[in-house]
Amino acid sequence: MIAQKVNTKWFRERLAERDMSIRRLGKLMELDPSAVSLMLRGKRVMTAAEANRISGLLTIPVTEVLAQAGVPIEEDSRQLQVKAYVDARGVVHANKVKNARRVSVPRDVPANGVAVQVRAPELLTDGWLIIASGFDSRVEALLDRLCVVDIEGGGQVVGTLRRGYDEGCYSVVPFVGTASVDNVGVKSAAAVLWIRPV
Repeated sequence: MIAQKVNTKWFRERLAERDMSIRRLGKLMELDPSAVSLMLRGKRVMTAAEANRISGLLTIPVTEVLAQAGVPIEEDSRQLQVKAYVDARGVVHANKVKNARRVSVPRDVPANGVAVQVRAPELLTDGWLIIASGFDSRVEALLDRLCVVDIEGGGQVVGTLRRGYDEGCYSVVPFVGTASVDNVGVKSAAAVLWIRPV
């Protein structure tokens, strides 16, 4: 395997900022210092596990470590628009966000994903972002998962989707708020993939 073009100067500067030697980095990575030296000079290929370990030790995003190691990477995030918010009762207010902002989300969030912000000053979760997949009508597959739930007859709530008491009905245990929504029809649901506290 051919080694990538490594930005050796960048790695040396990051190590100097942390007052860390190649020998110390090698010890922390449980690698021989000569192997680390070869890796940082582009004479040895950096593995994904090594890049991840360096990322943690130097407190630098792994994508930056990989980029400086000469590994071609795709953009690691995409943008979604926050078009809805959830209140203290767990009710989603869709298309009610004035001047909706765009937020960066992980790349594995689908393009039709949903971004909802918690807007409840009385809760500890106030301001948090909830990122969910696109809505899916196969509700049974989402049982016992935290979801944005689209209820038949109107309205959306954020909570854990559970089986209801009657055939074809579901209950939702709220993520925020206290009152559950019991034994209702559900049109579709979007599984929560990511929650970002403020």
